[in-house]
Amino acid sequence: MKSVKVQFHVHTARDPVDRPSHTEKEMLDFAAKEKYDVVAITAHNSFIFDEELKSYAAKRKILLVPGIEKDIEGCHVLIINATKKAEEVNDFHELQEYKKSHPDCIIIAAHPYYFTDFCLKEKLDQHHALFDAIEYSWYHTKRINKFNKKSDRTEKKYGIPMIATSDNHILKYFDQQYSLIDVEEKNWTEIRKGIKENRIVMNKNPLDFFEFLILTIRMILEFNIPCRWRRFWKK
Repeated sequence: MKSVKVQFHVHTARDPVDRPSHTEKEMLDFAAKEKYDVVAITAHNSFIFDEELKSYAAKRKILLVPGIEKDIEGCHVLIINATKKAEEVNDFHELQEYKKSHPDCIIIAAHPYYFTDFCLKEKLDQHHALFDAIEYSWYHTKRINKFNKKSDRTEKKYGIPMIATSDNHILKYFDQQYSLIDVEEKNWTEIRKGIKENRIVMNKNPLDFFEFLILTIRMILEFNIPCRWRRFWKK
């Protein structure tokens, strides 16, 4: 067995919602510098993957896995090893049918218990059988971490593995959180098997409180968060 370093929640400049400043190739250069083995680009509702990017990643010894962060009934869900067809999935029935027809994909509950209305919350419990993993969110400090603790309880309740990601929008924080997966070989079949069998070691680095505040302000100003959070605060 060997460990591969993976990052399964990444946004880049072509993301139609958040639009970070870095391009896909700049992200891959950064990931190579940080010695990542496997990366997925997960734009909101948009499939960003082609042979040129795959080749660019491979030259940097990175396995680029196609992915997407899809709105499913208004909630964020990561589909890893996705296809272009995943853009058409809009509700949980369609997600179930997609998974049946694409059995090599992995479905991850993205930041499921955070406070915005695009988080799964009780829908994760309702549809838990659909999910292969639960994201352990990067957005926490040592003392402010109750949302990930809810994910911990769901992991134990249903036996769904947890995987740490950086939900990356700012390259400086790409390596803030990541996961190591034990595999026999660096290929998707083995990686998927490692996730399903919970051979995952999470690198869970909490933010210090000052950094947490600065990042919160930066996200509000830069990444279209206000219109999404506004719906929550009106409730």
